[in-house]
Amino acid sequence: MKRTDEKTILWVFLVVLIFIQLLLLWKNEVVYEGADNITHFHMARYAFKYPHLFLDLWGKPVFTTLLAPFTFLGFKGAQILNLLIAVLTLIFTFKISKSIFPKGALAIFVLTAFAPVYFLLMLSTLTEILFSFLLVVSVYLFIKNKFISTALLLSFIPFVRSEGIILFPVFAVAFALKRNWYAIPALAAGTFFYSVIGFFVFDDILWLINRFPYPTGSSVYGSGELFHFVKKSYNIFGVPLILLMLAGLIYWLIEIFRKFSWKSDNLILFIIITGSWTGYFAAHSFVWWQGMGGSLGLIRVIGAVIPLAALTGTKGIQFLAEKIKKQHVLVVLLVVISVAQVYLFFGQNKLPLKANPVDKLIVKSAEFLKNENTEGRIFYFNPVFAFQLGLNPYDSATNGWFFGDKIQPSNSMEFGDILIWDAHFGPNEGGTSYETMEKDPWLQKIKTFLPEEKITVLGGYNYEIHIYRKEKLGADRESTETLIRELEIPVKEDDSQILEIGKGEEYSPSIVVNMYELKRSEVVDVLLSVQYKSDIQIGENEVLMIVSVENGTDNLRYEKLSLTWTKTNTEWKTDTLETRFPADVPESAIIKMYVWNMKKKRIVIKSLKSEIKTL
Repeated sequence: MKRTDEKTILWVFLVVLIFIQLLLLWKNEVVYEGADNITHFHMARYAFKYPHLFLDLWGKPVFTTLLAPFTFLGFKGAQILNLLIAVLTLIFTFKISKSIFPKGALAIFVLTAFAPVYFLLMLSTLTEILFSFLLVVSVYLFIKNKFISTALLLSFIPFVRSEGIILFPVFAVAFALKRNWYAIPALAAGTFFYSVIGFFVFDDILWLINRFPYPTGSSVYGSGELFHFVKKSYNIFGVPLILLMLAGLIYWLIEIFRKFSWKSDNLILFIIITGSWTGYFAAHSFVWWQGMGGSLGLIRVIGAVIPLAALTGTKGIQFLAEKIKKQHVLVVLLVVISVAQVYLFFGQNKLPLKANPVDKLIVKSAEFLKNENTEGRIFYFNPVFAFQLGLNPYDSATNGWFFGDKIQPSNSMEFGDILIWDAHFGPNEGGTSYETMEKDPWLQKIKTFLPEEKITVLGGYNYEIHIYRKEKLGADRESTETLIRELEIPVKEDDSQILEIGKGEEYSPSIVVNMYELKRSEVVDVLLSVQYKSDIQIGENEVLMIVSVENGTDNLRYEKLSLTWTKTNTEWKTDTLETRFPADVPESAIIKMYVWNMKKKRIVIKSLKSEIKTL
């Protein structure tokens, strides 16, 4: 293909990509990966007013500095920064591929742009895109033998993402093999620069260590499988790119070992390209497996190295080019692979991005507060609330993110202040449970928001939003109404009062409560308990206790609990199922409670009792 034709196709790709992204910028209801975007935006937006934010290590100093001017264009303006950086990254990735693996340059451009995570990150205000840019440009400079420039640029990458420091040994080995010893100490330039700047701000030359924002041990986010990111690879890279990466990795290793030499440029390229992204991938896999460093196992973090992973895939295309002698056959194959990458991306990702039930609930609760008389400060755990309410999150006179007293939150508040507790950020990042809020004698609940469907979030909590006000009346709490219903079990001839569900029966009789029987309020709490025994073993999901909220043929809420029986059980066993749902369901709806004998086991029920409260 002629060079002019290739450039024309490249620019057509870029124009189409930018058009699609701008269309999504307009149509998306939410931003990819939510709350962290808002925090980065707020830090950059208010950094000129509070200059210490330029050095915030969570926000990342280099990223905050670049993002800050764009925030004056609003949140969508801030999103444009990552789109521009992503386009530049793709251009440099293309240039590198043209230099070392020319056959696959155009294809790898498309495969990288439509790698699922990378495409979605382009309209975020997160750090992965900038990280990928610095890494790709560093590789580009290295290939051009500008080793000092490579080291100086790379030295700032930990101030875009902290784990960037793991790339230093990789490039240090490459500099050593190139016998360019001066480049190795230059990797410390960024750390030296920010250490000095921070010394004048914080009066602490070791502020980078002393103010490091992530836990070095276990974190609240838990841990997961070692191969978590491997199993999620199709959602990260896309299947076509994965196949090319594997082919490229194997072919490259074979090529190196056939003509092994420590001075080989091929070996050094392998180290800085494949060594960088596999080392980064492995490091994230390890910390998530060990539950270290505040890792949440988010697949988006791998987006930072997708362009280098794609360059490994270009080596796979080189392998195909050597095996397929007919040029037109190779071109058709690459077109098919590229189209497959794009097709599969749009097939597995619903675009434009729609607000999920949690997002909608946050907006709904924020709208409520805008119409509420809120003279005091507003405290919250989820930073999205500050964004939705149009607050300056660093103005302590009007609002506060978290608070000092986690035992009795009201001690950190003045009378009239508002506190928004949500079930994700409250107990996890905030370290404050719902029970703590409810026990605080000075907090009066003024509104509760629950999703229509049950949503389980980090820590196994059911997602809810509760809004409290610190009241001078203290311990006055909202009134409740309780409705108790028990299944009527007839007395047998032997005077026993038990219900036997044998092999022929699948369902017990139901307890049914009509919604119009309940006091209309905000929340309905259901507590269903059953007392039972059996003479055979009952395993998980063989016999279930069910609470179902139904309106005609519509099932509005469905909760279940397995009833189990083992050889060690001898006495009557009691199990309890608790659930909560919004009270604003239609009056025609019913709450239906029963035992479902799915596997038709023999089970004896002594009592089935429900307690329903409206709050």
